[in-house]
Amino acid sequence: MKKHDVKPGRTKPPEVRTREQVENETFNRMLLWLAVAAVVEVIMVLINRFYINARVSELEAKIALYYVLAAFPFVGAALFVILLALGIRRWKSDPSWKPTLLVAMAFGFLCMGIGGFLLRNYEATAAPMVLAVVPGLGVLMMVFYLYQKEFFACGILGGLGLLGLWVYRTFSSGTLYYAFFAFTVIVAVVGALLAWKLKQADGVWKRGERSWTLLQPDAAYPTYYLTAVVAIVVLLLPLAVSAMGYYGVWVLAAWLFILAVYFTAKLM
Repeated sequence: MKKHDVKPGRTKPPEVRTREQVENETFNRMLLWLAVAAVVEVIMVLINRFYINARVSELEAKIALYYVLAAFPFVGAALFVILLALGIRRWKSDPSWKPTLLVAMAFGFLCMGIGGFLLRNYEATAAPMVLAVVPGLGVLMMVFYLYQKEFFACGILGGLGLLGLWVYRTFSSGTLYYAFFAFTVIVAVVGALLAWKLKQADGVWKRGERSWTLLQPDAAYPTYYLTAVVAIVVLLLPLAVSAMGYYGVWVLAAWLFILAVYFTAKLM
């Protein structure tokens, strides 16, 4: 028998076990994010049922929720900062430790705070958006762990574009829409600058003596730039042609589907 042959019944070579362990850890971290998203979604559904769609016999529950929801933004923001600070502090002291649970819970509380604020103040107007965004964020985290990171960045811009079109169709081209459009442009520009810097360093981000590989050397940078252009143009078009507030949703959805097919093919 050769030196590197493995007898039946023996454990797999160390390098195979290590790869499996990494894949299992990645999968478990993704499940943590999905579990947090599921909990947040259940809470939003319950608020939608007993606050926005409350029956006459449930009026007392609605009144109680009215006061409870008033505290959601403050409690959510406070827990977001506390949990995120604890996770970063622990990670800095021990870089091998993964703060996934604390970070996921931090963003979960932030989503509950924002969702509670919107449901309390805009009720039925905001309910469809809130109930759709939380699962959307869960899908984004699946993309983050299963696909290339540039697809995750494209997903963020695409999600902002879809959310912006919802804002336009709900509140028309008012101050809120212009503010959201400006925010999306800022995110797109910052992302483009970051992508350009990463391309110069083959996807490696350096800070002091530490370095992190954020993108692979063969990352598809053009897909991000194209997504940024598509998202910004689609958000601009409704200002000229109001019907694009509806058709723009299909344009962005089709673009994201094309990207999903492209990046899925790259995994094969």
